[in-house]
Amino acid sequence: MFVHLHQAALQRQAGIARVEGLGPMLAQALAELLGHADVKLQPVLDLASRPRVDAYEHPERLKDHTWLLAGGDVFPYSTAASRDQTDTDHIVAYKPPADGGPPGQTGPHNSAPLRRRHHRWKTHGGHRGRAAGPGRYLWQSPHGLAALVDDQGTHPLTDQEADLILTAPPGLDIYPESTTGVHLDLDLTGGS
Repeated sequence: MFVHLHQAALQRQAGIARVEGLGPMLAQALAELLGHADVKLQPVLDLASRPRVDAYEHPERLKDHTWLLAGGDVFPYSTAASRDQTDTDHIVAYKPPADGGPPGQTGPHNSAPLRRRHHRWKTHGGHRGRAAGPGRYLWQSPHGLAALVDDQGTHPLTDQEADLILTAPPGLDIYPESTTGVHLDLDLTGGS
């Protein structure tokens, strides 16, 4: 069981805690929920960091980091919001360094929680995925339909929006107007 709460809630013994699989609850009710169970405190993960490892396997700290950014299965329209329903998977297939793969392929920048069925669709069914920023994932079906999945749900994308995200340089996160409601005109040509 994972319980998330702010340090101030611990100090005051008041506030809101989020219990994975149950939802929000008063911090005061945690004692009743946990009873006399052994409690292990884990350090806070800095979700702004981008840790990477040079291995195929996802260490537990990276699984936790990825889970906290995503909050559940990141396949379009999925409702899986429990860790025991998902595996942490590489969005872009892992390529061993001995076969020319780059270092640092395993990390939150290239990982996502997926149900086994969704992992199979990605790996063998022709669906493409790409991380589109922290906790944001672009998916494209074998038929070319595209969607962006983030903490607000699944957002269908136009071909142009999907292409803009797919062709963006690594590290440049694109937020289409259809997913944010914000319109922004940028002149990236350097002209006046």
